[in-house]
Amino acid sequence: MIFATEKKDAPPPRTIGLISDFGLTDPYVGQVKAVLARKAPNCPVVDISHDVAPYNVAQAGFFLAASYEHFPADAVILAVVDPGVGTDRRIACLQIGNRLLVAPDNGLLTLALNRAWSEVRAFDLSRAMDAPEKVSHTFHGRDVFAPLAAWLALGGRPEGIGPEIAPADLVTRTWSQPEFGPGRVRTHVLHIDRFGNCVLNLEAGGMGTPEGLRMESPAGGPLAYAARYADMPEGEPGLLEGSQGFLELAVNQRSAAKRFGLSMGDPVELAWEA
Repeated sequence: MIFATEKKDAPPPRTIGLISDFGLTDPYVGQVKAVLARKAPNCPVVDISHDVAPYNVAQAGFFLAASYEHFPADAVILAVVDPGVGTDRRIACLQIGNRLLVAPDNGLLTLALNRAWSEVRAFDLSRAMDAPEKVSHTFHGRDVFAPLAAWLALGGRPEGIGPEIAPADLVTRTWSQPEFGPGRVRTHVLHIDRFGNCVLNLEAGGMGTPEGLRMESPAGGPLAYAARYADMPEGEPGLLEGSQGFLELAVNQRSAAKRFGLSMGDPVELAWEA
């Protein structure tokens, strides 16, 4: 059996983190957690978010990159936003230190890989598809990913299922990296939080401390480079280092998304004095 575990000298159970676009209206999250409860009953399960916008791999990648470091050092984090479910897309595992990040190989792991400071390894775990007796063509999150995450959380090792691959061979997407030029950058909106702040695919500190910062698209005008929201006059826009480790386009006590007509995935062009 692929998911057979060795009971003798088994390591303590690991925490499992969950990210998905399943929402909470349908039974999908409950079914995934039921599989985890049945197969790994002693493993704590932490819901990071199940409100990723449907099919939004970039937003899920941001949630994963911003969250995994807050988990115990040996956690297993499962992120399932899988528009290619049922196709031949790979199942990938990114090992950062001792944490294991499991997701479809569709670009979701890219931001976490880009931000990793410790040792990184990657594995192709597509063979996990062969483990369950019955697999829905449309719900691998329940039938494949959940049993895989449970097995890993109980001490299974990724190399016990599939080959190690070069991290650079994982699928990447254009939104994963900003495009820098002299005194300018083209970035994308990864996430819009409930306050209307627009999280960009720019790591905190990635621009230094720019002078004369301005937005060139989708609107023109100066931006404050602020340390906190209160540093911007009420109703005025700025760019700041948000709590999730990425730069945010914000308007003090207003919605930046509404102010600039931005949606997730939209490009934003910034410039400053080079």
